[in-house]
Amino acid sequence: MKSITFRLALILILLSVVGTTVQAQDEPPQPIFGALNIIVPELYMTPAGGTEARLIAPTIFDVGETLRSDANGVGLLTWFYDGTESVIGPNSTLKLNGFSGDEDGEFLIDLELTAGHLINGMGNVADAIEKGTWTVTTPAFTIKMLRGQFEVTVAEDGTTTLIVTDGRVEVTAEGSDAITLDEGQYLVSGSETASFTDDGMTVSLPGICTVTANTNINVRLAPNEDSRKLGGVSEGQVFWVRASTEGDLWLQVFYRTPEDDEEGHNLGWIYGPTGTLDAANCGQILRAPLDAMLFGGEGVDEPAGAEGESDPLAQ
Repeated sequence: MKSITFRLALILILLSVVGTTVQAQDEPPQPIFGALNIIVPELYMTPAGGTEARLIAPTIFDVGETLRSDANGVGLLTWFYDGTESVIGPNSTLKLNGFSGDEDGEFLIDLELTAGHLINGMGNVADAIEKGTWTVTTPAFTIKMLRGQFEVTVAEDGTTTLIVTDGRVEVTAEGSDAITLDEGQYLVSGSETASFTDDGMTVSLPGICTVTANTNINVRLAPNEDSRKLGGVSEGQVFWVRASTEGDLWLQVFYRTPEDDEEGHNLGWIYGPTGTLDAANCGQILRAPLDAMLFGGEGVDEPAGAEGESDPLAQ
């Protein structure tokens, strides 16, 4: 169920923006982008040249601000309402260096991840990527989104790991030519690009959380028994666990889907009690923001005021 608090906050923010804009410039209301929803506390924001403060409600991530999460914090960033999103995981620090444009034309998303974990995914904006730019700069290299989804982790020692779960990215390190990574490939700073799966399910990545199927199980599109079945696997299959719902009741795993499956994006869900988690590497699993299209949800609604949208509170 979508967060009523989040919707109300966005509506109030928009009404404030609309009132100021119409009175001063007599222009139509503009939609809000760059919305930040708190999935798990604690999240902290530092304005450009300002002092860090704990976030207690959904807000907007503005250019020049730095977002930080503690050992538990998870946040969902909605750049455009077509499902162009990012998820910041625990112990992460993310700065927004630039953000402009819209999903129908030229746009810019310029992020800087100095610590922690970030997942990124394109919605329909992928159709206009030639006119837009989405980059994530890390201590090791700069990643340019070309299409699909990727995630990147910056460890305490600065080691950076990039994983492309869907689509393609371009990577540039200082003093090196740009290289491309396609889905199913990963890159650790200081190493060569490699494939992380041969069979579309088993993943050969160091230090990741995995689960082993205790029986024959179904892999589903969303974390519920009524969701569409993507396929089935046999007892003993080992999966990479990307995220989970509360209490690890459902686990999101890497599961290669057909190219024409526009919803799957090489990820699916299994019922948690049907598998055994790797205790050594699964101490803390990312809490999935289920509203996010990145995790099979419907995405965050546009707030009231944008032409053609439905009333989010009526859903």
